[in-house]
Amino acid sequence: MKTPLLFCLLSALLETGTCVLCEVCISARDSCTGSVQVCSEQMDSCGIIKTETVLGEIKSPTFMKACVTSSQCGLSPLFITFGNGISVSTNIACCAGRACKTASITVPPANTTMNGLHCPACYSVFTHHCSEEIIDCTGAQTQCIHISGTVKTGGTTVHTTMKGCATESACTNIQRFKGAFAGFSADLTTAECRPASRAASMAPEPARLVLPALVTVLLANVLS
Repeated sequence: MKTPLLFCLLSALLETGTCVLCEVCISARDSCTGSVQVCSEQMDSCGIIKTETVLGEIKSPTFMKACVTSSQCGLSPLFITFGNGISVSTNIACCAGRACKTASITVPPANTTMNGLHCPACYSVFTHHCSEEIIDCTGAQTQCIHISGTVKTGGTTVHTTMKGCATESACTNIQRFKGAFAGFSADLTTAECRPASRAASMAPEPARLVLPALVTVLLANVLS
């Protein structure tokens, strides 16, 4: 704890910017505790992140505390459906100071009403290739998302590709994301969204949007 505090003090004295300290941890329960870390310059807020990954009849929760950007604090819940009974729901909230110790968060249930839109969908682990199917989008899922990248932890490397229906809130940042969290690092080669189609089959279109919290989705699926 002394080193981060010293770093923050020096940062303030040198007027190099605001220093943010956040508790960082990850758990398969509804809370977790971890060490306090200095956030990078881009990560200017402390956040709590709750993810629910559904694999068929199995629902696996993941709870995280981490450094986040202030732009993520106001995001609506993220809902993504990958087909074959696989879906991810994520909610992000920000906190400050002691409030982060006891803060809690819930993930609202996804709207399962079909909206007439369709997207190619698939999910694969340990490979960047997967067999697509066309799925029906539901609720506010109006975008087709394509995520492909690598998650590393220790000496293990996991390649994953995910495609499916997503909400607008899952497609708000145009920058490619690279991140590290709790001993994991994510390097995404593809992170794209495009408007979903009302046609049952769709030709590829240029991608325009990128998900801001993709590391959350990747970690949730690898750890679940």
